[in-house]
Amino acid sequence: MRNFYSKLFFLLLPALSVGQLHIKSSTGGSNAYVFNNGEIIYVNQEIGMDGNPDQTGGNLYLRNEGQLIQGENSSNSGTGIVSVYQENTRNAWDYHMWASPVGDPNESNPNNGNAGNARFYLDSGNGGGVYQVIDELDSDAATFSASYNGIAAPLTLSTTWLYKYIATQGYSGWSKISSGNPLLPGEGFSMKGVGSGTTPTSTAFDFRGIPNNGNIEVDVKPTQRTLVGNPYPSALNLSYYLLYNSGQSVANCLGTYSGTPSTGTEVITGEAFFWESDPNVQSHYLADYLGGYGTFTPLMDCTSLGEYTSPTYVMYNEDGTVRSDGPSIDTDDPLVNEIERKIAPIGQGFFVLGRDLTASEQTAVDGGAPLPTLQVTMKNDFRVFIKETNAVYDPEFKNNSSSKGAKTAQKNGSNSSLNPGGLTYTEDGILIMPKFVLSTVVNHQYVRTLKGIMYESATLGFDRAGDGENRSSLPSDINFLLEDSDKSYLMNIFPYQIENKLALKLSGANPTNTYEIKVTDINFTPDESIYLHDKLTDEYHDILDESYEFELEQGTYTDRFEIVFKDSKTLDVEEVEEVKRSFNIYQNNGRAELTVLNPLQTELKEVNVFDISGRLLVSKLNEGTSEKVIIPSNAWSDGVYIVRVTTRDNIEYTKKVSVRNIK
Repeated sequence: MRNFYSKLFFLLLPALSVGQLHIKSSTGGSNAYVFNNGEIIYVNQEIGMDGNPDQTGGNLYLRNEGQLIQGENSSNSGTGIVSVYQENTRNAWDYHMWASPVGDPNESNPNNGNAGNARFYLDSGNGGGVYQVIDELDSDAATFSASYNGIAAPLTLSTTWLYKYIATQGYSGWSKISSGNPLLPGEGFSMKGVGSGTTPTSTAFDFRGIPNNGNIEVDVKPTQRTLVGNPYPSALNLSYYLLYNSGQSVANCLGTYSGTPSTGTEVITGEAFFWESDPNVQSHYLADYLGGYGTFTPLMDCTSLGEYTSPTYVMYNEDGTVRSDGPSIDTDDPLVNEIERKIAPIGQGFFVLGRDLTASEQTAVDGGAPLPTLQVTMKNDFRVFIKETNAVYDPEFKNNSSSKGAKTAQKNGSNSSLNPGGLTYTEDGILIMPKFVLSTVVNHQYVRTLKGIMYESATLGFDRAGDGENRSSLPSDINFLLEDSDKSYLMNIFPYQIENKLALKLSGANPTNTYEIKVTDINFTPDESIYLHDKLTDEYHDILDESYEFELEQGTYTDRFEIVFKDSKTLDVEEVEEVKRSFNIYQNNGRAELTVLNPLQTELKEVNVFDISGRLLVSKLNEGTSEKVIIPSNAWSDGVYIVRVTTRDNIEYTKKVSVRNIK
């Protein structure tokens, strides 16, 4: 076992990799500690530390986005702590979902994975906790108060908003964190920020404790949600985690030090849900909240950056149900404020959803059995050394958006390089899939964003770790519907064929509801275009370049509207010419009649007659599929006239006729 005593030793190295690490509290009468300044420390086995949170010696300090990654499923030990910062990004009114990267050194293992991991109480009574930063080595333990508002200095966290949410459903499922209900490794928790006003106070939280390592299991149940999070003092490949725990292929999934990927078991759906809210709402009352859950999926492939769709904010009743009225209109570009989610930073919490019941489980539950308890697993394989300042990944804790343009370019690729159904890779090996974004203004109040993503390995039904469910539906809304599912989806991943049809679900709570829909972003060149097809009227509305607005009466429409890529009523060139050749127009001067013959019984929209100056003389509308249309000409002056026939498909046929009335 190797011992390291000098802070200077680590400042001289860009990175460090060792088999084991033991940090003594002192040597030769001087404090001994490890200080990692913005680099990676990789320890293949266990870490032992002899310090404690209230002294400098015997501890490991991760600073300037320095991170710790471990290899084997080894148990860390000792009374010493890892100290790792994460920035507060919420004001005192606003929730954030967290996960602790450490446990309390004086606590026992809760038997949910690696035996060296421990419960976490947040306060400093068990050898760890959340601290306020004083300088690069020293921190003071945060205090806790039952008052509603947290305070930045001295750091005071409100216990009123500390909750976890494990294998449950509904607003009543929130469970308050307390001395009798601490956080287990891997469990996420809710906490409001600190500071007054609507701008987050720039306050770093110092998590101090024994570093979590190895396999960590958290309970989930089929169809139920669980709040989990990144439990390590390093970044996490969230795509790898979601693919593994949904039983999807993990080919090309890599952590910084992971070996050959192995496929996991289907436990969750492969989606991650993130709470977002309006920071301008200065209230602690649920009825005043304005927020919702955004959805991330890996798009079924680890080489993709995945896709995240921000929520349309909803308003809540006192019992946690969604109010029928929505927020005021938000016309921002739906892509501008989206946060990259593939790499979860230290401390990031998120929700996962348990898979559907199997047939046998459903039978048992129908017979009165409880839902089975499953476990979603975190592994060292998922850990990566990626800083929050990385230009591509741009995570939520980052406080600036200077790299947003670079990230968008990496993610969306170039329009000219993509065809429908085709794939391409950036120079960095990132998979780019063809994608379009639909933005719909509902009732002139709010915008709902939907995304269609094309991937050859997907299906038209639900694809684990691919399709993204809408967990914040509004009473008046628009969503994708998938085959064999009645759930509402924000993201639809599907194999492209020009004949494919993507079903939509439209709901309207008002007596009359308006929808204005348009394609607002696209990274490929369509074979034809993108249309909204109204199956009731059989009309195709091109929404690629212009928006289409329409009204619906109160109700839910699941079999009327669809997104298509081809106007099936549009005829090809040969069909158009065949229709034109079929018409025969002639003038019978003896009977003073103009006759239009329609032997193919093509549906006619208009038959118009103009004089030679272009003045309209006669217009016959909606003649249907009549084989013959007769127009009297006895009132016309002698001369040349122009006859124009227009079909329902807007095919036009024009012919000149000579009229000479015989008297």
